[in-house]
Amino acid sequence: MVKYKVEVDRQTCIATGACYATDSAHYESDEKQKSKVVGGETDESKSVRVFDDDNLEDAQAVAKACPVSAITVTQL
Repeated sequence: MVKYKVEVDRQTCIATGACYATDSAHYESDEKQKSKVVGGETDESKSVRVFDDDNLEDAQAVAKACPVSAITVTQL
């Protein structure tokens, strides 16, 4: 298993929905359709959670596909 942090910059997010449509294990929408991390600590500016599983590559692929680079995935 790998430990990694997923962070969404909610100020940069433009609510395309590509992240949570592609990877619902890491990302979900709020009432404004902006992305947030599933089970994460979320406020208006960011959403963060540390994961400990084998899905690092999935989270990284979605981060790379974000059209405004609002997602950061860091292996810990």
